[in-house]
Amino acid sequence: MVTDTYEPDVNGVALTLGRLVGGLRMRGHLVHVMRASERNGSFNPGETAMPSLPLPMYHEVKIGLPSADRFRARWMKKRPDVVYVATESPMGASAVKAARTLEVPVVMGFHTNFHQYMKDYHFSRLETAAVNYLRKLHNRAGMTVVPTEEMRRTLEGLGFERLSVMGRGVDAVLFDPARRDASLRQSWGVWRDEVVFGVVGRLAREKNLVAALGLYTRLQREFPDCGMKMVVVGDGPMMNSLRSEFPDAVFCGMRRGEDLARHYAAMDVLLFASETETFGNVLLEGMASGLATVSYRYAASADVVLDGINGLQAEKGDEEGFYSAMRRLLEDGEMIRRLGKQARRTVNSRTWDSIHDRFEELLASVAREENGTGCARPRGMPCWNAARFFCRTFIWERKTARRTNAGNF
Repeated sequence: MVTDTYEPDVNGVALTLGRLVGGLRMRGHLVHVMRASERNGSFNPGETAMPSLPLPMYHEVKIGLPSADRFRARWMKKRPDVVYVATESPMGASAVKAARTLEVPVVMGFHTNFHQYMKDYHFSRLETAAVNYLRKLHNRAGMTVVPTEEMRRTLEGLGFERLSVMGRGVDAVLFDPARRDASLRQSWGVWRDEVVFGVVGRLAREKNLVAALGLYTRLQREFPDCGMKMVVVGDGPMMNSLRSEFPDAVFCGMRRGEDLARHYAAMDVLLFASETETFGNVLLEGMASGLATVSYRYAASADVVLDGINGLQAEKGDEEGFYSAMRRLLEDGEMIRRLGKQARRTVNSRTWDSIHDRFEELLASVAREENGTGCARPRGMPCWNAARFFCRTFIWERKTARRTNAGNF
């Protein structure tokens, strides 16, 4: 497996990859993870650190550098049956190139809507170039794995080939309404039946957090006699600006494991306002925790939420519809409880075991097909083209940041 992000990084991609690797290993497969890191050498059993650079103005994110020679050297010494490339950085592109040179089957994952982030970071002009780059890279793989049928149709319309759907699971033992903690709610200043709205995830521009918290502020202003609280769980480059703009919200920082599950369960309503997700693991985690959810109808929401049955939805981009759903829940505590109970029932059966079975099946099918019959190696983008694309993106970002005096990315 080749990836820019992996445990203990805290993001949806790292979580998913950690689960997938663990599932394969439990089934007896030998899995080696080659991950971007600022350190050199192997630092965990079954992992190799690869050269990388931090993303400018967002240093928590690392971008793997081209490493085709290192991949070839390792895979010539110990040939894998299949390579799974999870991220499309210059390192990921070089892994695809090295694997194709050695005629090793390649499966890619589409884990991030990188091209849709362009407008959030002030370089919309590069969106078409990003789509072209992603399409050319993914079409060199024997298969690209996507999280939803909706995503498969979208990418197919953009010219992506050989797409297969593999959903996402949730740990319903960890994320459980039984973890609700009155003392934690009291530490947030919640003493009675106030409605606790929450957002969970990376505090970054593409998560549409300013819009979500802005709608909460509007709700406070229009319903001053209704008790409510906003809780933000996570960390990221927008932490300081959000704290300054929304001083009434409770910022809990990054949480993990049982502590994260306890924070979910102490909320009442999860707001999932991002418009750029490939899936959205936090939506499943919130539903497993027994929360009513408000989300836009796409990605995970389109996959698991039935409006008015186990959550509330608005059409993507419809802020008024999103606000209307928040208002309905503020005014109807019984609806919150009913939606939360049904949400828990809905996702209870979406176990990671079933996802692991599907992942194993997809990898094995490509390995059998290409190792058995060989495969045409299409001409494609050299890894240094990928590096040049990312460098142009970073240069544009820096120029834009200076021009707009935007300090938080």
